[in-house]
Formats: sequence, structure tokens, C-alpha cells
Amino acid sequence: MKMSIISAAYAADTAAPAAQQGGDMSMIIILTICMIAVYFLFMRPNNKKRKEMQKLLDNLAVGDEVLTNGGIVGRITKLPDNKEYVLVSVSSGVVMQFKRNYVVAVLPKGTVEAISVEKQVANKNK
Repeated sequence: MKMSIISAAYAADTAAPAAQQGGDMSMIIILTICMIAVYFLFMRPNNKKRKEMQKLLDNLAVGDEVLTNGGIVGRITKLPDNKEYVLVSVSSGVVMQFKRNYVVAVLPKGTVEAISVEKQVANKNK
């Protein structure tokens, strides 16, 4: 009985390489499809978002109202020559310096006045 089991297993092992060659090609096709899917689902949208963000940072101008990644809203007062920092006025007489890449959005004109704490306090005191 043992001889027949061993010979059957040996026969299965010798037939496996012929069947495995077709399996290798399907595995290559599956891996290729997975790599293409990863590119279109993860890498391409990330590259588009990065390019849009770089365009936003390159087009910053004095007077733009911006939002930083820390949640600070203010108006750009100066763009130094080094192109690495921006000076943002967050309140009357308060100017903060931020790295340019900390700016996450350019807000519509008038946003700073609409959300100004000083304006809200003045309205409550009336």
C-alpha cells in the first residue's frame, strides 16, 4: 500500500512543472494588473494633488488671504526674496512668519474681516 501512495505522489510531482508554466504567466498578468491599479488608485491622484498645491504656493501674492495648516487665517503682507517664507498679518499689528508650504488654502477676499475677532467684540460692545 505504501508503494502505491509514494509512486502516485512522485507521478504528481513530475507532472506539476508542465502545469505550472501556465500558472506563471497568469501570475505575471495578475501582478501587472495589481501594479497598474495601485498606480491609478494611489500614485496618480497624489501626484495631481501635489502639483495643484505647488501651483497654489507659486501663485501666492501680497494681499491674499490664506489659511495655514495650523488653522491660522491671515493676509499675506510680504513675500521675502528667499521664496521659503511668507509674512502673514493675523490681526492689527500682529505679523507672523510661516514657511510657504504651511499655507494650505487661499481664501476668498473678505474672509479675514468676516471672521475677525476684533469686529465681533466691537459688535458685542455696542
